[in-house]
Amino acid sequence: MKRILVYGMTDNLGGIETYVMNLFRSLDKNKVVFDFVTDFETMAYSEETSAMGSRIYHIPAKSKGVFKHWKAFAKVLKEHPEYKKVYFNILDAGAAITEFIPWLLGRTVVTHSHNNDTDKKRLHRICKPFLLLFTKKRYACSSQAAEYMFGKHCTDIIPNVIDAEAFDYSPVLRQRKREELGVSDKYVICHIGRLSMQKNPIGLINIFDKIALKDDNAVLISIGSGEMDDEVHTYAEKKGLSEKIRFLGKRNDANELLQAADVFLFPSFYEGFGIVAIEAQAAGLPCVLSDRVPKDVTVTENVSFLSLDDSLDKWADKVLSFKDFKRKTCLEQIISSGYDKKHPSFELQKLEKYFEE
Repeated sequence: MKRILVYGMTDNLGGIETYVMNLFRSLDKNKVVFDFVTDFETMAYSEETSAMGSRIYHIPAKSKGVFKHWKAFAKVLKEHPEYKKVYFNILDAGAAITEFIPWLLGRTVVTHSHNNDTDKKRLHRICKPFLLLFTKKRYACSSQAAEYMFGKHCTDIIPNVIDAEAFDYSPVLRQRKREELGVSDKYVICHIGRLSMQKNPIGLINIFDKIALKDDNAVLISIGSGEMDDEVHTYAEKKGLSEKIRFLGKRNDANELLQAADVFLFPSFYEGFGIVAIEAQAAGLPCVLSDRVPKDVTVTENVSFLSLDDSLDKWADKVLSFKDFKRKTCLEQIISSGYDKKHPSFELQKLEKYFEE
């Protein structure tokens, strides 16, 4: 059995964490096991990964000092020569600072890009040549994420996958969840994502403010937490929307919460892929996305893209246009598109085989 050391997991139930866990669950544990090195004090899915035989190593964050970060990572690798491959799941080329250590120690650095832009543009630009130097094997979640991270270098595109059956539309579950949330008679707009600049949470509030002016029956449920929590909550309060927005924070029942919704709203500034849009479509929801989200997420005919330069009225009208939407299962479309973990794409099977070799 081979052990692969994985970097990129945080304390947040986000897109990278979802992708890594779906991949790990699909692997033959008699052939390969993922172990994790993280620079967060806690790691999402730690109980599940430990139950599957994983080891978790905690090292200091780069913000605590790069040399402390390097020293701790080097210690892990020197004490565990069995880690021939170190698999980095990253959002920007700043990860090259961490990749330097396994590269220096002669390990195979595998880099998987999960983003197509960043707020850390200067750091990304400076570190990108080093990332290309250190990386032996390149993967990306979309063609845009590949070009952003690796330029014209040959990169394998690995479609993100979900447990499609867990998200499949269920009228019974929908009714139960709406009663639980107290929104049975409301028009429910759902957003899933960290409350961070990338996800455009202030823009989300502004769009919903316009929706609420047009339809007093509308409510917004926001799933996710981030560094902008306080700022976003305060902004919503100043807008007089506290009674109409449910900030639910980090949740592990997103599949059920999507059942309770009527439409999915996702006005991100940028996304490497946007796996939550696949999850929303799997739940049978119409989706209103910014045109910064890769078009690769389009699986059903229920996806609309709008420019962030479009007026708030246009966004609000599009969201409200689905009030008479006839929801139905989209399970077969998700499966046939290669986004279901039980029916993985050829590319994902190649990645699994690479780790098992």
